[in-house]
Amino acid sequence: MKTKLKPLVFRLSVFILRLLCKIYFRAACSGRENYPKTGPFIIAINHNSLMDIPAMALAVDRPLYSMAKNSLFRIPILSWWLRSVGFFPVQRGKGDKLAFHTARQVLAEGGVLALAPEGTRGRTGSGRPKAHTGIVRLAQEFRCPVVPVGVKGTRKALPPGAKFPRPYHLSVNIGKPIILEPLQVNHKSMDQMQQQVNSIMEKVYQLSGENYGDQQATIDSEKREC
Repeated sequence: MKTKLKPLVFRLSVFILRLLCKIYFRAACSGRENYPKTGPFIIAINHNSLMDIPAMALAVDRPLYSMAKNSLFRIPILSWWLRSVGFFPVQRGKGDKLAFHTARQVLAEGGVLALAPEGTRGRTGSGRPKAHTGIVRLAQEFRCPVVPVGVKGTRKALPPGAKFPRPYHLSVNIGKPIILEPLQVNHKSMDQMQQQVNSIMEKVYQLSGENYGDQQATIDSEKREC
């Protein structure tokens, strides 16, 4: 696997980010006991802000891998740090086969993978963003559980376009593992896969304590401030 996290950098980064989150954002986390103790699993999170990355340091129980947009890897020092703590690049909106292959390798090696089925922190229009089914494809292939994690407050702490985070209270809530009903992954099961990812995200939204109406009100407020 091309992306191999560096344990020392990972642990040090988690310690620093967790400390900063607790001091500056008065952050809290609940439900770490819900993580499976062994074997591969996938964490499903909501994605509202770049602050989701440091906020997830509160929820880390063991080393994990996740995707980040490929443009972040163009900055050498940032690229080194991202790879060192387990991030690998993904080209959004293009069905990145290399990123999906890396995700498969993580699970094949018994690792932990964190994914945001919403795909992007951007919100436009009305209604909830459509969740992508990649997380279901992976969970079905490896027969591994999906752990829903709701992150709250990150968009208000660091709205899109903001240069510095506000000291807004953050919280991360970890739910119980979800075992998906087995199904054959093919074009005939697309509707079932969409239903499964929608069910996962419904639990994530419940854990985040924010319904879509709350999110849309925040976005409308951000537009008025611009």
